[in-house]
Amino acid sequence: MEYNIKEVSKILNISREMIRYYEKKGMINPKRKAANNYRTYDAMDIFYLMEAIQYQGWNMNIKNIRGMKEENYYAQIVDYLEGYHDQLIKDIEYKTLLVERISQVTDRNKIDLYNLGNYWVKQIPERYAFHFVTGEGDHYERISLQEEICKILFSSANIPFWDVYFDYNEGKEFWGISFEKRYFDKLDTLKKENFKCLPEEYCLCSNVNLGPIGAFHENFYTDILNYLKMKGYRQNGTLSALLVGRGMEDNGFYRLIELHVPIDKNIETI
Repeated sequence: MEYNIKEVSKILNISREMIRYYEKKGMINPKRKAANNYRTYDAMDIFYLMEAIQYQGWNMNIKNIRGMKEENYYAQIVDYLEGYHDQLIKDIEYKTLLVERISQVTDRNKIDLYNLGNYWVKQIPERYAFHFVTGEGDHYERISLQEEICKILFSSANIPFWDVYFDYNEGKEFWGISFEKRYFDKLDTLKKENFKCLPEEYCLCSNVNLGPIGAFHENFYTDILNYLKMKGYRQNGTLSALLVGRGMEDNGFYRLIELHVPIDKNIETI
């Protein structure tokens, strides 16, 4: 039984150009009619094309398909599929981690505005951080990031997992990028020697709007420290802040930060 290229294209749901491409790469060798030199395909051509399409569905390129079929077929197919299987597992693990991270950021954004001016205590997990610029209010020194670190921090795999934060000390903000340890440990390209470890802390927290550019001033933390004293909490470390969003709302431009004031785990009230 013979088939023309239009019929093969319809049977396999692929374009005629793709069929010709497979022919060019040696996957099939259709006959040609003597009268008009048109290609004709038999059942085996279709079977070979079906196999090639399936192999490509397993992420195998044409060159590898040809090489595998020409020598040591079973050893090669097993070796390739085992490697592909392992890569799929890694991809699933990464996507699972990414789903967790996106859920975390989504949940945070849902309630950020509701927590403006409110106070709560939470456990801040262990993190790994990299400092990149020092500022005083809205005035910043030169941003300093080595090329090697830039490649790591801004790789497509790592970008979704970091947060921008700053430590506040002696009137200056020390801005950095941080990864929670649970993410850091599972991202292959991150090396601990390039980052500072920030230990787990129990913190008094509050959301603060820094307002438009130029409005950042040092009394952004006054209210939370007053509340800390009123509650009898004891500060046990450097004040820091997580940048949780920048953008327009109905009543103006918001730069929202989540303030963190470390407190003793065993709290003694006055």
